[in-house]
Amino acid sequence: MTNTTVAPLRPRARRRPPTGRLAVFDLDRTLLPGSSLFELGRVLADRGVIDRTVVARHALVAAVFARRGLPDSRIERVRDRVLAASADRDGDQLASVAREVGVRLASGAHPAARWLIDRHHAAGDVCVVLSASPQELVEAVGAGLGADRSIGTRVEVVGGRLTGRLDGAFCHGSGKLERLRDELGEVDLDRAVAYADSGSDLPLLAACGHPVAVNPDRRLRDAAAAGGWPVLRLG
Repeated sequence: MTNTTVAPLRPRARRRPPTGRLAVFDLDRTLLPGSSLFELGRVLADRGVIDRTVVARHALVAAVFARRGLPDSRIERVRDRVLAASADRDGDQLASVAREVGVRLASGAHPAARWLIDRHHAAGDVCVVLSASPQELVEAVGAGLGADRSIGTRVEVVGGRLTGRLDGAFCHGSGKLERLRDELGEVDLDRAVAYADSGSDLPLLAACGHPVAVNPDRRLRDAAAAGGWPVLRLG
């Protein structure tokens, strides 16, 4: 168990929408080489916060994800099992571990990830990390990479305990657009640049004026070819 002192969970107050052009970055297999959620689960299991068998069951899934991505149905099953395993756990403890893991993951990001974010900052853009991973984990990674805003999936906490349910939309697929609006309000996506790796990110990429496929899976690779979108290979 960790003895780290944790600040109270951040309230869901919406801040003023950014005024600059957005540069939106997916996290796993885009800025990071693998699965941030699996790494969080591994550390939680090491600390005895969740059952180690839950993580072991998904080790192969994480390895496949790192190479070529996963279909939406598999990702949703992993999400549901992790949520169920976390039910009735201490919310502050999970948030503390998530932040710790996020700092370490940021140090292992693709070198080009920092270059991309720095390049957008130099152009006056507002850099946003948008990921299905837990909010606290995404915030820690985003801070480590120098992003202006970080948006992830919020999990429900009642009386300091995790309920095993989501608090709002799952930040995946079309849910990424919902979470973006949730946190930033109505923003201009016509000028936005979006970077993502998966066919599940097509709703986000299609909504942004300048989509970029990064390490794309087959579905996204086909869509990028059809749409004439740029393709980047990071790694």
